[in-house]
Amino acid sequence: MRNMFDLSGTRDLLLHGGQLELGFQRLHHTDVKRIFKKLGREPPPEKIQPPRKCRRLNKSQSLESEVIRFTSIDCSVWRINIGCNDLGDKVTEYLHLLPETVTDLDVSACGLQTRGIGNICKFLSSNKTIVRLIMWGNNINDDGAVYISEMLKQNDTLRELVIFNNHIGIASNGLLKADPLTNKGKLRIAEALRYNSTLQMIAIDGPRLTFCKPPYLDPSLGLSLPRFDPEVGKAFRNALEESESAIESIQIGNVVDDPNFHQWETTLQKCENLHSLGTECITVRANKKLMRWRAINALKARKVTREGNADEFISTVSTAVQYGVIDVVYYLMRNNVGFISK
Repeated sequence: MRNMFDLSGTRDLLLHGGQLELGFQRLHHTDVKRIFKKLGREPPPEKIQPPRKCRRLNKSQSLESEVIRFTSIDCSVWRINIGCNDLGDKVTEYLHLLPETVTDLDVSACGLQTRGIGNICKFLSSNKTIVRLIMWGNNINDDGAVYISEMLKQNDTLRELVIFNNHIGIASNGLLKADPLTNKGKLRIAEALRYNSTLQMIAIDGPRLTFCKPPYLDPSLGLSLPRFDPEVGKAFRNALEESESAIESIQIGNVVDDPNFHQWETTLQKCENLHSLGTECITVRANKKLMRWRAINALKARKVTREGNADEFISTVSTAVQYGVIDVVYYLMRNNVGFISK
């Protein structure tokens, strides 16, 4: 089986149910421009067809012509992945050409610098269609994080943002420092979450990857999570607790290394949407109070109680029983006596 991180450029085009996968194609930014242009000009089909098997590129034809041929056969494109192509900042100047059907965009490991991140954030500040943006493995420094924070304050459409394996909080030479960094960029993003009530998932720190070749990822980065800074943890906890946050999942590093890890219990108790801290390690599972609030939040038990919908109550109790989540069953029974008495 071919390694999914093989950069040999086999030029396999994958389209499945409106998902256009153009990763590892050795694309030039002009290729992407032509593809975006043609996709934007194509009217969406009157009837969306059911997903078909993945289609492969006819190598005798141009990439963009094959994209249009496949999309006209299958359905309108809702996800585009152009990741792991050395495209640079120039590709971000073509985002306005994307068709309105696209809601999911992956620009991971494209060699984006601060200017490119700025272009993306400017585009998203007014965009009303993109709900998921993935851009891990680029060169987002603290200046880029400023653009992201300003975008989060204005955007009310984006639901998922993935920016791990970037250089937020990393020295200008691209190397990890021995001591905790200023984390200015991460703190700016945390502050921006106070003004955003629609983002549901954010991933800033994830495992460092070394199996992709330059220029996609900095080879100096190791496989372990960066050192967790308690100041960053506190900033994100405060931002979530003191705002009307919709965050359900947050990944800001190895939170179990936070000296104040126990305070995440309070955050989960105060934030009824939050149920994932980006780790499923033994330390998390051993914390009964934390796991209790995670389960309650994951099944939206407090929302069910607040809205008083009998059907939702019965459905949630059934789900909790099915998965053996006794804490949720107890919470619902104790706080919905009216339903039980009926």
